[in-house]
Amino acid sequence: MPRPTQPAEYAILGLLYFEEGGGHGYDLARHFADGQPLGDVLKLEPGMLYHHLKKLGRTGWVTVDIEPQGTRPPRQVYTLTDEGKDALLRWLREPVQHTREIRLDFLIKLYFARMLDQKLASDLIAGQLTTSRETEAGLESRLAEEPITSDGFGRQVIELRLLQTRAAIAWLESL
Repeated sequence: MPRPTQPAEYAILGLLYFEEGGGHGYDLARHFADGQPLGDVLKLEPGMLYHHLKKLGRTGWVTVDIEPQGTRPPRQVYTLTDEGKDALLRWLREPVQHTREIRLDFLIKLYFARMLDQKLASDLIAGQLTTSRETEAGLESRLAEEPITSDGFGRQVIELRLLQTRAAIAWLESL
């Protein structure tokens, strides 16, 4: 059974966590609109939202019920399962491993962690700081060992990654 691997899928699980009685696609899609906190982090068009919902249904992390609407077509109501809740909470506790993932994955984690529990959010930030500092140390080591070549490209890549990691650390420390 395929498991969620994309931040969008975990964002959907997070939204469903807070939807009492479940949510339907239109309600979920509004959270990804421009100007919405989650929409400023992740753009998710309705077609992709429904694709992810179907995948989450196949994993057993989301159930779908058909809700009649009188003369209008019935709508599908999605509900997070206990297994889906457990998976979401496990994911929220794990820092991201790469600096590039802070922009999307970590921000989604932080968004929902803050909604759930301030201690969870604080622990997530602390864990991310530890991971990012380890990345920084590894990059500093690599930079010291990188030979100076005629084009210098290898060093430039490491320097950029190091600067990005340091910026992420400074931002995390400000939270």
